[in-house]
Amino acid sequence: MPQRATRPLRVRFRSSVFLLPAWFSPSSALRAAFHRARGARIGRDVEIGYFVILDNLYPEHVVVENGATIAARSTVLAHDEARAYTKGEEARVATTRIKEGAFVGVHCVVLPGVTVGREAIVGAGSVVTKDVPDGGVVAGVPAREVPSKQ
Repeated sequence: MPQRATRPLRVRFRSSVFLLPAWFSPSSALRAAFHRARGARIGRDVEIGYFVILDNLYPEHVVVENGATIAARSTVLAHDEARAYTKGEEARVATTRIKEGAFVGVHCVVLPGVTVGREAIVGAGSVVTKDVPDGGVVAGVPAREVPSKQ
């Protein structure tokens, strides 16, 4: 039998009840507040777009530092159950961090355990599978460094 991620009903309820308001609130400040209520660790002056998913099962393992931006329809994951479903292994749970001043573009996916560095930029539609260095610019599927033009 697969070792899928399980959470007490009380914890899942808290995460779920604030999910829709976190998606649809009319201001970024309200969306951030509802994600905080779900358990995500969110700093000051964070911009969160519409329909942003901060891990549905383990929001407390998502850290968004001061001044970071996560644009609309992006997903930041802190757990992966693929091997639990397919190979009967344990689910992977890891802290995912968006550091101070980082920007995650529209419709990105940041995988569990990844750190997006300070003032880094993730281009729209990217799938981030590895850490992004401070000040780095990445884009694509999977996200790769974009050389700077000087």
